[in-house]
Amino acid sequence: MRAFTRLLRFPALLAMLLAALAGAQQTPATERTFQQYKAEAEKGDLDAMHKLGWAYEHGVGTNRNAAEALRWYRKAAEAGQAVSQEELGQAYLHGDGVAVDQKEAVHWLEKAALQGRGSAQFALAEYYGGDLRFVTAKYIEAYAWAHLFAKYQPKEAKGTRHESFLKSIDNQLVDKLMLADAQKRLTELEQQLAANTSAKKPAKK
Repeated sequence: MRAFTRLLRFPALLAMLLAALAGAQQTPATERTFQQYKAEAEKGDLDAMHKLGWAYEHGVGTNRNAAEALRWYRKAAEAGQAVSQEELGQAYLHGDGVAVDQKEAVHWLEKAALQGRGSAQFALAEYYGGDLRFVTAKYIEAYAWAHLFAKYQPKEAKGTRHESFLKSIDNQLVDKLMLADAQKRLTELEQQLAANTSAKKPAKK
């Protein structure tokens, strides 16, 4: 599901994957598309870098190569590409091609989340909320990321899984002081998200 959601942002990648699933792992069309992504990526195009990483990961238009996939995801992530930042964070969170490293996972997921990636926001909420054990600091982070997601991704937040998680977080409130701290953290995240969004907008002529 996580991989499919990412594909929706890049219809061409989805078409390539569907072709592969239909039995044509490598075709002249997918190979040409792969070469196009590679040429554009090598010139510094961030979306092409992500697409190239995806092609290496899934072996579409080329042979599967996990190391190359991560290398291109990292290049794009370091240059600010939000989808690749999320991809890299998820890789570190789950040990996909790299050793599990929660610190690195949070680092990259936060970068993606603060560029408006709702799935990264929710991933952070689940990360902090999955094993609270009454640790106040974790609760504050879980609350803040969950409610950031709910505010900026209202349609997705109504899904059964998301709605259930949000309710579970709210039900774990202990006192008003904890709620105040959690809401303060949410405000901080909103300000950072707004700043990043504003910085991306082209200047008016």
